Amino acid sequence: MAAFLASMCFAHILISAEKTYSPKSAGETEILSLVLKSEVEPNKWTRKDKICFSVEDMDPSPKLVERLRKQDLNVCSSAEWRKKFNCGFEVRLRFANYDKSQSARVHAEVQDLSEINEGVGHIAVQLRNGEYSVRKIDGKWSISEYISWK
Repeated sequence: MAAFLASMCFAHILISAEKTYSPKSAGETEILSLVLKSEVEPNKWTRKDKICFSVEDMDPSPKLVERLRKQDLNVCSSAEWRKKFNCGFEVRLRFANYDKSQSARVHAEVQDLSEINEGVGHIAVQLRNGEYSVRKIDGKWSISEYISWK
């Protein structure tokens, strides 16, 4: 099982290193921001905790990272963690569906990287795994539901 998880992490590294993810609309950026902000409380993150993330198995574009940082999120690309081991957590995001006019579903998988960073572990610990339902109401996106897959 450990070999399988290690190979999955390695495959994710190879895939995400190939391209970067750029949102196709401001709505996508707003949705990603909402989902990342929704992970702060259940994971007990502080402002000091740096969160690495990927979208659709790709590293986010520098512009997307910059936009999210301006929204008070302490985030960076998952690629940065692979170079510096400076993120305590990683969030992998994937759109399950996205209707620009009214709704989206976003899968979010959260992992604790601290044991790897400290050299005491070789596999990230999964903290949360689930799907957010996001709805557009009166021109503004909001989280309507979270369903855990654990």
